[in-house]
Amino acid sequence: MEMKMMTRVTGGCLLVLTFLCCGLTCAESSSDEPRVADASDLNRRPDDSEPPLHRHRQHHHRHHLHHQDDEIHVEHAAVAARHLVTMFLALDVRSLNAALLRWFRSGVAAALGVPVGLVHINALDENKNGVELFVSSERPDASEPRPARDVVQSLNIRVLHRQLAHFGITEVSTEKNVLQGEPQEHALRQQQRLYTAVLFFAILIMAVVCLMLLYRLKTTSNRQRKAPPLHLTTKVVTATAAPRPQQPITAARSLPPPAVPPPSPAPPSQVAPVLNELKPCPSPFRMKPLSGLQERRGSNVSLVLDMSAAVAAATAPREDATREYLMAAGRALTPRRLRRVVQDAHALHAEFAEIPMNFTESNQVDVPNHGSKNRYKSILPNPRSRVVLQAGSSADPLASYINANYIRGYGGAEKAFIATQGPMVNTVDDFWLMAWQEAAPAIVMITKLKEKNEKCVRYWPEKRGIYGKVEVEVDGVRECHHYTERRVTLKRGPTSHTLHHFWFTSWPDHKTPDATLPLLQLMDDVEAATAAAGGPAGPVIVHCSAGIGRTGCFIAASVAARQLAVEGVVDVLAITCRLRLDRGGMIQTAEQYEFVHHALSLYESRRRHRGDRASAGGL
Repeated sequence: MEMKMMTRVTGGCLLVLTFLCCGLTCAESSSDEPRVADASDLNRRPDDSEPPLHRHRQHHHRHHLHHQDDEIHVEHAAVAARHLVTMFLALDVRSLNAALLRWFRSGVAAALGVPVGLVHINALDENKNGVELFVSSERPDASEPRPARDVVQSLNIRVLHRQLAHFGITEVSTEKNVLQGEPQEHALRQQQRLYTAVLFFAILIMAVVCLMLLYRLKTTSNRQRKAPPLHLTTKVVTATAAPRPQQPITAARSLPPPAVPPPSPAPPSQVAPVLNELKPCPSPFRMKPLSGLQERRGSNVSLVLDMSAAVAAATAPREDATREYLMAAGRALTPRRLRRVVQDAHALHAEFAEIPMNFTESNQVDVPNHGSKNRYKSILPNPRSRVVLQAGSSADPLASYINANYIRGYGGAEKAFIATQGPMVNTVDDFWLMAWQEAAPAIVMITKLKEKNEKCVRYWPEKRGIYGKVEVEVDGVRECHHYTERRVTLKRGPTSHTLHHFWFTSWPDHKTPDATLPLLQLMDDVEAATAAAGGPAGPVIVHCSAGIGRTGCFIAASVAARQLAVEGVVDVLAITCRLRLDRGGMIQTAEQYEFVHHALSLYESRRRHRGDRASAGGL
């Protein structure tokens, strides 16, 4: 695995290195473009080795320019900036007269190799001490002047210096200053330095990563060579006619022989030699059989690894500590303290984080293939309080399994609630069988059928349906603002049972509702339906999707409200712990824990106001 990771990282670094090399190559190739006019070229003197004939022609040309009779003037034409070339002078442009301007124009024309009439002086920039000009195109069909970039690239620097040495040209630029050779070369050099630095750091990072991976591989290999010390326990294994279900593992450690009393003599037909039956089993510890150990002892004693005892010893203290905490934790709150506590969300979240979840492991549920009836593989019923379906004469243990737990109510009342998961396609019959079997007065559903993913299937009919051995008939529907109430009759054979189904749809998954009042109204209606059932009512079935988050909030709020009404105090911490003893993970998030406190605070406030109004009415 680590070799694959090292290969991927190295490949990624090499890919980055290849891109950087390509970028550096492009930068170098761009630096080989034709060099344009810069200040150093413009200020360079003509070569002193020029033939005297050229110097004579230059002097004659200047003399001829001074005697030309044609007039020259600054045109100030409306020419686009991309056609304008500015030549900055050492000579003050304010001292330029007509003769000097003719000389300047002739020098530029000679450097370009075009007729003088094609060069136009457009403006004199006194602020920057430059001459702005443009050059007409030699083609008769051209309607625009030549581009400034083309003009500057066509300049003959030597001729320009020879012709206009008197003016001291320092720079030739266009509108964007892109033709200044020295800044361009400086920028290219900076770019090359940047690519070089990035390339260097990429190589350095790649080397460091490779060294770290090599060190990790070396550490892992050393750890594998040095096996941890094994705590071996000795057991006396006496061979009998029936073979042992667990095959012993021969040990490779030199241990002192166990003190075992000599075996009593027995007939050869009753005791078989163990040595012939022992075979080394595959082991992660790579132990080799110790030669001659049993032969030297001359007995049927072997060394076995008692791993189950070690696992049980490690698990038992953890389970005991969890159970002890859940049974002992508590913090009773008076109404005044409750109002203060809801203002400190941080303290409530910290208190919630200390409560053990007490989830059930898969190996603790002694029903084969129970996973097919679980909506979530990590949310399992507590074996101590699991609801067992009365499946009749069925010999299949799975027929009696449903992911549901009995939950104690106020004062430790047994089987006050049943917390279960949202029914699936293959558990709808089990759900209605449980409702019939437990004579539930109400079902509280606190989830939508779909919230991004499926949360629950629609398990009730529009009017009438048969689910397994239970007939379900909807007698009436009452629409409320945040939930829907249905009156349902269950029939099985000649007997029937009536219950109320409440579907609360205003509670998002893993979150809390925007207001607590709808929950209190739902609690009142459920309590009224339970009281109307008459006689000893069965448990109220509550489910969401997993049967622990929103389900835990509703049950905790119902139990706590009853405690607040009877005792005048409330202990949400103790109630939450007792719920998790019955079903792991009840009240799933700190926000839900805080929401329960807010709901109880509102419940206490409404109860106090009703008491005040009753007292005022009595007066």
